[in-house]
Amino acid sequence: MTKFRTFYNLYSMQRRFIAVLCIILILFFALLSRLFYLQIITGKNLQVLAAEQWLRDLPLSSKRGEIYDASGVSLASTITTYDVYVRARSVSEPVALATDISNLLDIDYSTAYNKVTNTSLSEILIKMQVDEENALALTKYDGVYLSQNVARVYPYSNLLTQVLGYCTIDNIGQAGLESYYDKYLKGIDGKSLTQTNARGEEIENSLGYYIPSVAGADIYTTIDVQMQSVLEQELMTAYEENKALGVSGIILDAKTGGIKAMSCLPSFDLNNVPRDDISQLQAMTKNSTVVDVYEPGSTFKLITLAAALNEGLTSIDEKFYCSGHTTVDGETIKCWKTTGHGSLNLIDAFKNSCNCVFVNLALRLGVDKYYEYLEYFGIGEKTGVDIASESSGIVMNKENVRTVDLARIGFGHAVAVTQLQMASVYAKITTGYDITLHLLDHIQMENETIYTNSTTKSKINLSEDTISTINMMLANNVNSEGNYTFIAGYDVGGKTGTAQKYDENGQIASGKYISSFIGTYPASDPDLIIIICVNEPSNGAYYGGVVAKPVGQRVLEKIFTLKAITPTDPSQLTNQPNIIMPYLVGMSLAQACSELKKLGLNALFNGEGEYVVAQLPKEGTMLYLGEIVYLITN
Repeated sequence: MTKFRTFYNLYSMQRRFIAVLCIILILFFALLSRLFYLQIITGKNLQVLAAEQWLRDLPLSSKRGEIYDASGVSLASTITTYDVYVRARSVSEPVALATDISNLLDIDYSTAYNKVTNTSLSEILIKMQVDEENALALTKYDGVYLSQNVARVYPYSNLLTQVLGYCTIDNIGQAGLESYYDKYLKGIDGKSLTQTNARGEEIENSLGYYIPSVAGADIYTTIDVQMQSVLEQELMTAYEENKALGVSGIILDAKTGGIKAMSCLPSFDLNNVPRDDISQLQAMTKNSTVVDVYEPGSTFKLITLAAALNEGLTSIDEKFYCSGHTTVDGETIKCWKTTGHGSLNLIDAFKNSCNCVFVNLALRLGVDKYYEYLEYFGIGEKTGVDIASESSGIVMNKENVRTVDLARIGFGHAVAVTQLQMASVYAKITTGYDITLHLLDHIQMENETIYTNSTTKSKINLSEDTISTINMMLANNVNSEGNYTFIAGYDVGGKTGTAQKYDENGQIASGKYISSFIGTYPASDPDLIIIICVNEPSNGAYYGGVVAKPVGQRVLEKIFTLKAITPTDPSQLTNQPNIIMPYLVGMSLAQACSELKKLGLNALFNGEGEYVVAQLPKEGTMLYLGEIVYLITN
């Protein structure tokens, strides 16, 4: 019995020992697993958390890339600024510090005082993008820290407002090229870190850490700042003189597809963005040349003309007759000259913008063939330009087009386009090539080109005869018989347009028009295409030939002078306007026409009244022999 008890006790002790050993092993492996989890699996995250507790970091904003014009002139640059931070636990003179912050940074004193005494936060941002002088003046106080930042500066203020766009206070592109190419421009931010104790106070003689920022890439555009300046000056004059809702324009390199100038007015100073009025900011930021669509009117007749000539359906010698209206599908379509143009050939029909003739040509082409040409010329499609929010325009589905719809499309109604589309169409038809439109030329980083814009160029389905005939007719459009030339000595072509606007219900908006002019230079083989649009002129005149064409004329004249472009025909330079426009308002139409004939001027009139109620140009304007005068009757 005694032996059995002894054996039993030994066995029990052994079992207890094994149990304790197992518990110890389980605890050991649990601890080992925990250490593995902390050291291996979550070690890096815990190191980051520890660093956040013992290190205070201040961001170092990267230098945003520059934006340049084609010749290397800076359009958007950056300057060094500072973000001011305060660590309240280290502040020893809160009243004095709050007073200086209020005075130097234009911050309410109570707001400043609350921030510099708020010890619940380890650090607090006082103000971003402070200039160096005021920022450094605050560093005499304990607890003030500066973080280097950058601010965007636009040397030309309100030049290229919609094209360049602007940035947020954090230097993030919000519109225009600033937004479109933001990923290249923005760079990579850095950090400045300092060691602190548990209360967030900097440890004296502690180590500091510095992670440098990486500057963004530089953008080189196709913009010519000289042409841009000329365009905007003349658009502003047109905006004020015509009391317009808005004006806009584009200068396009017809050979490369590069946009030389692009502007919309009204605009704003990019160095003083009106952020307090969001609706105004959005309206003035919108690039109407690529976003807004409009009925082009007579400028669209170039498409009908090119298609009909190319298909051999007409010739420059063909005779037409305009009675002032034509009937299609039982509906009457009026010519802009309600009394009719009478007998005229194709050249005169294009020059006088006869609706009836272009209705005829569109119907000859038919829906299927006409729509082939619309596709060739990119109507109803985006150009693919590197600008956000480009519109594709509005074209009726071919299956739904009635004969009367085709008739109206033929002279630029029942279709909507953007200004950039029309500039592109004129470039295609006058050169015979389809080319990608673009604003970016190349991207550079540390003086090394990292990206070059690749543009495509392809021949379109137009014969050389068609192209040369078109260019001749465009030149004839702006140069009258007699001594008058559009710009003396220079080979310029062009076409004007006048189109009514529509209200929200799709009805014609009474008295609201878009007046336009599209010019080509040189007319025989264009290098430049210029388009001018005046939206809702309200100073009495609204015809494109009177409102928009003079703007294009002045822009081209200044560019020829600025760029020292040699005249094509120097002999014309001695020819100067020498006829003074008389005052004709109140005269009978017959009397007015008689007066103009005596002076050697040509008359075009609109309306069915007996007396002249308006004249264009105004009294006293100097005119060339053979120039056209517009008379409006009641």
